[in-house]
Amino acid sequence: MIYSVELNFSDPEREDEWHAWYESYLAQLVSLPGLSTAQRFRAVRPGVQSWEYLALYSVASLDVFTSQAYQHMGGGGHASARFRDAIGRRRNVYAGIEQFPAVTNAGRVLLSEDMSYGFDLANCLFLPLVSATGRRQAGATELDGEPTQRAIAVIGTEDANALNPNATEGLAIYAPITRRYV
Repeated sequence: MIYSVELNFSDPEREDEWHAWYESYLAQLVSLPGLSTAQRFRAVRPGVQSWEYLALYSVASLDVFTSQAYQHMGGGGHASARFRDAIGRRRNVYAGIEQFPAVTNAGRVLLSEDMSYGFDLANCLFLPLVSATGRRQAGATELDGEPTQRAIAVIGTEDANALNPNATEGLAIYAPITRRYV
């Protein structure tokens, strides 16, 4: 399953500190049983889509969120409490992909909002994602369960640059800002 966290951060004065904290947190998270990958992304054109940042994690099951290790590490937003006033987020777990691939600087992540098969784009194959939970509390993490269906793709930077997200409502394009942690 893929655990997605879409975020906005509203305090420019603390943004560098937040990014540094988040990067070290990703490295810690992948040490947990059942959480195998983590990577962060930023919108290619901030302001075009609703969420400026995206974090994608590969999780074996919802049991990750109820584990003592996850809770002890501050999972569910407790570790980021000092930034809480500046963070807006939406969290969901999707079935459809077991493990998300690494995305290098030469790649982009495309997310389509509420579209189960994405868009018909050249050189792009979307994979459908279906919410695995709906809105619920999963241990230390509150899942929003929205959107209930969407599609995701990884494409090359050149192909992504040819897209116009302003003309394609519901399409978000993200570039990696961290390496993929495993």
